[in-house]
Amino acid sequence: MSQPPTKLSRSALALLLRLLNSPTSSIIGSVLFDDFPILADELVQNGWLIPDGALNHLVEGSDEIAELIWDSDSRAFRYFSVGAGWVQVKSQQVKRYSVKTEVLLAWLSATLEIGTLYRTTCLIEDRFWHLGRTHIGQYRVNIYFVRRLDKPENQRVFLQVLKQESGRVPAIVMSASSRIPALINMPLDVALTPIESLLVRTGMDSRMDESALLAILRGSKSRAESNEGIGLHFSTDYRMVNWNGESYKFTKKQAAVMEALYREGGRAHKDLLQAEANTDEAIHRIMRNKVKGDWVTHPVWNTLLKGEGNGYYYLATD
Repeated sequence: MSQPPTKLSRSALALLLRLLNSPTSSIIGSVLFDDFPILADELVQNGWLIPDGALNHLVEGSDEIAELIWDSDSRAFRYFSVGAGWVQVKSQQVKRYSVKTEVLLAWLSATLEIGTLYRTTCLIEDRFWHLGRTHIGQYRVNIYFVRRLDKPENQRVFLQVLKQESGRVPAIVMSASSRIPALINMPLDVALTPIESLLVRTGMDSRMDESALLAILRGSKSRAESNEGIGLHFSTDYRMVNWNGESYKFTKKQAAVMEALYREGGRAHKDLLQAEANTDEAIHRIMRNKVKGDWVTHPVWNTLLKGEGNGYYYLATD
């Protein structure tokens, strides 16, 4: 495949994503060129949309549907009418234009600087792909792309295949849809997010926003609450946390401290934390474990859980 286009306008990308969420990923020429004339030129000339057959044509002045035939001599479509004989129609108007998914995936790979060692792999035909791995900040993350998660059956098959990819974590699955199914349960260390939420706009063009990607990997509070965060993920009883790809266990008192911090938005005073843990012990003493008879500082102390003075503590997720 030749080099993918390097620029894609935000409006053109929006139309491509809209088409990718339709069953056929295509648009008829009359709609494309009449309703989106500027985008039509950008998408067709640069290979984002390609001709893919033609629709049958409604005979003008009647309810009859005529079968279109390609005439190689005139390089146009035509149909036969009893009253008028052979009638030529504008091929641009009756052609169906389909999204060239390979071009979009190649653009995503280039934008995310996925190395040439990785070749895009189709995991579910015409619906789910693994693009490869890339570095985002200090993270090495797998990138996927998915379309058509609007149907429960598609979601079921998607999750089955994704579970087979369990060794490729952390991972971000970019969805063509602007809406993520509310009840879909993603595996740990895998985030499902609309691709449009990862974009930053520079003038008329679109590019990936590294800060948005880092927010997912670090696990912001809002994403962790919806089980989309990768970097920070507590178990329901707060006795375990997955943070930056590592898992840590907590005692009952430690779990109470972490739950209180999380519930308070990531920052709280020691008086509240001690009350929740039902103890008068200092926080640094709560965050210790006895290992082979010796007291050892918990690994999250001064890494995930930090003090900021005046008796306040916070979760350092960034």
